Amino acid sequence: MENSSLLVSVCMTSYYHEAYIAQAIGSVLAQNVNFNYEIVISDDSSKDRTQEIIKKFADKFPCIRYKFNESNLGLTKNVFQARCMAKGKYIIPLSGDDYWIDNNKLQKQVDFLEKHPEYIGVATRIEMRNENSKKADFIDPPLEICGKSFGLKDFLGGRNFPMNGFLMRNPLKENYELFSLMPKLSPYIDDLTDCILILMMGNIYIMKDATVAYRRRIEQEGLHNFNSINKGLDKVKKEIDLLNKLYAEFGKRIDLFERYRMTLGPELAKNYRKSTAKEFKRIINSIPPEYRRRGIVIQSVIYIIPKTIEVIRRKIKI
Repeated sequence: MENSSLLVSVCMTSYYHEAYIAQAIGSVLAQNVNFNYEIVISDDSSKDRTQEIIKKFADKFPCIRYKFNESNLGLTKNVFQARCMAKGKYIIPLSGDDYWIDNNKLQKQVDFLEKHPEYIGVATRIEMRNENSKKADFIDPPLEICGKSFGLKDFLGGRNFPMNGFLMRNPLKENYELFSLMPKLSPYIDDLTDCILILMMGNIYIMKDATVAYRRRIEQEGLHNFNSINKGLDKVKKEIDLLNKLYAEFGKRIDLFERYRMTLGPELAKNYRKSTAKEFKRIINSIPPEYRRRGIVIQSVIYIIPKTIEVIRRKIKI
């Protein structure tokens, strides 16, 4: 790395990642760049060997700084803490169980943002890989939304962009008050809140390159993430609660109808039965009246019909 002011902070979060953290850190250290960067790691009180591995890397590489939480903060507070540690003009998140697959990733994204001040961040495509596989099961997002500007209207309309490996202008320098809301809105869910807060500041760009491997764990035992800990109605209650808090915070500034629909529809299909009817009624009644008047339940059912048909088609091999 050439001598220059610190340009990028790689904000890593870890939690029981002893089997993966070395690969994650190594994929950052392998980057070919012409600027200085740092790696800041916030570990959320792992009790395995994660912290030991991080210390060994930090002893060898002075660009690595870390903080080990004495007690578990929860996902969103840990993400926020890592960002508060960052000193760079740009920040980029990386989970301790994922890794980068393009050694020119950082240089490409930095070059883009340096040339395009109209964007607040630049994403790339990600490869979904099972466990330690070197082949992608599929690549996300689809090419049709890449190579162009992506805004809040796109996201609220149902499109997603990956936060994994998303390089952005340091949001805590740009708008601390706005981004400090993330851990307050939900202790468990970071991406949905993050995407909305980011896009409220401006548009992003999505590159066509796939530069990140998102590790999909096959074995469920020992997992310590939101989707593994929360199942069924517990999961949907927390997701709807987050949407309700976003509505309470921003009201008419953002239309969350499609996001409610995307959350409620699949859960109704998977978990609705006679024994859960009363609980679903309570969940639905917690949704703001504005969205209930617009027929959120009916529209949620309509949302899952084509998806259900596709699953049936695959099963009977039409």
